[in-house]
Amino acid sequence: MAGQLQLALNSRIIIEQAKGILAERLRITPDEAFVTLRRYARDHNHPLTGLAGDVIHGTARITGDG
Repeated sequence: MAGQLQLALNSRIIIEQAKGILAERLRITPDEAFVTLRRYARDHNHPLTGLAGDVIHGTARITGDG
């Protein structure tokens, strides 16, 4: 149980960092960045946390138009 909670917390931290990066890069709000991140993950069949990690490491190229 504790391991699952830690994994969820770590995932949340990664997603929040990616939201901040996208918000800055695309000049949008953090909420809009999350929608963009989630939509891209869904459209490209990519796990959200994995995509967020790619954004943080600079290996994902997400634009405001999908």
